[in-house]
Amino acid sequence: MMRIGSFIFLFAIVAGVALAVQGQRPAAARGDVESLTLPDYRNWTHVKSMVIFDEKHPLFASFGGIHHIYVNAIGRRASETGGPFPDGSQLVFVLYEHVNEQGAYVAGKKKVEAIMVKDRQRFPETGGWGFQAFDPQTRRPLIKNADVKSACFDCHAAQKDNDYVFSRLVQ
Repeated sequence: MMRIGSFIFLFAIVAGVALAVQGQRPAAARGDVESLTLPDYRNWTHVKSMVIFDEKHPLFASFGGIHHIYVNAIGRRASETGGPFPDGSQLVFVLYEHVNEQGAYVAGKKKVEAIMVKDRQRFPETGGWGFQAFDPQTRRPLIKNADVKSACFDCHAAQKDNDYVFSRLVQ
């Protein structure tokens, strides 16, 4: 009887380990931005807002509208101090159309949501950051792995001295 009990105990352990392993997602491949997902960022720290409202701005064609930037708890301190962001830091950029309502710019239709994820081992070719943009209606990723440098990093490279980040926490 003792052997049957031991067998059942051993079987339960093996089954539990197998189920636990099944529930784990495989590690994403190095440089794979297509596997990035958009987190629930609305309770993160709001870093700043900005409006690009005029075609005189060099980014108006691509990024004209109301910008909101959020940082997760891991990256918050670095956003305050301007220091380098630790791995696990995430920044979310949300872009809305700007609508003029009686002299005030208000948020119109959401144009894009984007994320920067700091992981120096996974994204060494882009300063340790993974970049992805998401369709605001479907939340599907828009940037292919092969395009991440031209779509995001080439512009962020100008901010190398700021850990490739444009926005810092406004106090």
